[in-house]
Amino acid sequence: MIPERVLMLLVNYTPATDAALALSIAERALAGGVNWVMLRVRDLPARLALDMGLQLRQLTRRANALLSVNPYPALAEWCEADALHLPESAPPYTPSAPMMLGRSVHSVEAALRAEAEGCHYLLLGTLYPTRSHPDKTPEGIALLRAAREAVSVPIIAVGGITPERVAECLQAGARGVAVISGITEAQDPETAARRYAAALYGHSSQG
Repeated sequence: MIPERVLMLLVNYTPATDAALALSIAERALAGGVNWVMLRVRDLPARLALDMGLQLRQLTRRANALLSVNPYPALAEWCEADALHLPESAPPYTPSAPMMLGRSVHSVEAALRAEAEGCHYLLLGTLYPTRSHPDKTPEGIALLRAAREAVSVPIIAVGGITPERVAECLQAGARGVAVISGITEAQDPETAARRYAAALYGHSSQG
């Protein structure tokens, strides 16, 4: 169910988010080769994010892409998401089958706990300096290598990933990469997604 190479777009949904713009960016990114979208809801009740989730579900189905919802189990169920994604500090939760479970982790110890919990994939970072977490010291590529040796579940690298850094992440054992600003802040999100896809797949035409 998880692609051999993952290009994930993280869609942050907060009270300040322009929902129409976020959906437009997601649609264009999917056209450019994104094969997984994560809706990350912050500072909003799940019910207010439902419309966004349902529209992302339509877009991802049309593109034959996966959808994760973070962090609300009910929202994931309502949207018929492919995966529920939880922050590292969230308590254990077992979603209804066939929904996958994913978790963000920032250490080898957290990766081992998540694997023991039954997670199907891990989002590991922050690997490089990033504007979304300017005060956070990046863990670096060494953490990715160490986690890859410690666990067997797929790992998706996140945090400051540029197309030029994709190869290093893959070589260190990542299944793929997750991106925010590299696509959402690009002048052309579709072209930006194609650059990431080219780095992941080794050719220039994806989607």
